[in-house]
Amino acid sequence: MLSLFSRFISFLPIWAALAFGRFLGFIWYYIIPVRKKLCLENINRALGNELSKKEQKKIIRRFFSNFAMSLVEVLRIPHMSLAENEKLVKIEGWENMEEALEKGNGAILFATHIDNVDLGGCSMAMRGAPISVVVRKMGKSAEKFISSVRENTGVIIIGGKNSKDYIKELLSENKIVTIVADQHLSGRRSIACRFFGQWASTTHAPSRFAFETGAPIIPAVINRIGKTGYHHVKVFPAFIQETPFNDIDLDIRHNTERLNRIIEDWVREAPDQWWWFHKRWKVQDNPEGWDIPEDSFYENNDTVKQSRKSR
Repeated sequence: MLSLFSRFISFLPIWAALAFGRFLGFIWYYIIPVRKKLCLENINRALGNELSKKEQKKIIRRFFSNFAMSLVEVLRIPHMSLAENEKLVKIEGWENMEEALEKGNGAILFATHIDNVDLGGCSMAMRGAPISVVVRKMGKSAEKFISSVRENTGVIIIGGKNSKDYIKELLSENKIVTIVADQHLSGRRSIACRFFGQWASTTHAPSRFAFETGAPIIPAVINRIGKTGYHHVKVFPAFIQETPFNDIDLDIRHNTERLNRIIEDWVREAPDQWWWFHKRWKVQDNPEGWDIPEDSFYENNDTVKQSRKSR
């Protein structure tokens, strides 16, 4: 069914396909408001001190529209030519990734759920980048479709469970491993870190793999440009890990906190494009069983305390 719908959507001009996406976003927000309440609660948690309630609602309305357009764009990827992709998706700063790969240890692409992150990754693969991505389970039909979309563009799929050895193997082959680092994970696979000032389960994989393999961490973000279907991917210089402690686990926590500050900056720059419907602050609401750092960890580390200056 999704494959047939994908073909239909791909036959439409891009402006018509995106208009259809915005219509779906309108229905989602006003008529079938699934997770709308959660989105409004989350944006108030994160940016309530910076935005009025009116501004928050406006941003969430735009987010629903943007996300629905992203769904339509993913449906179009299987039938998108390289020429069309290069026209719609501009990638800036790719020389930072090339410089990282010259060292021969692979690279860890640090990303977040802002805008159409799948389009960003597939665009890199379509242009020849040796890119892989760590993914989570979805519904069977959706998972089958999105996996085929990714793989057909050249993206290597890494399952979320028991993937440590495979990730190290890919890095040893000088490939790019993408870790999208802004979703709640179980305590076995994450640590409790501050995210917009509240406790959130955060994957420590980027920092840990970088320490263990020597692969540099390359932050990258994609942003939508208006309603045109154009996107801008920005690939940043390598994130320099700091080692203020004589303890690898504390250094990993320190750098994971710093990476959270980068995500916060990206969200502030495009709040209508981050996926607000994730249950991001489960640890804050139920901290029992989580290893919560002492206040002194933050009080004694200016880099960790800063919310917007660590990039």
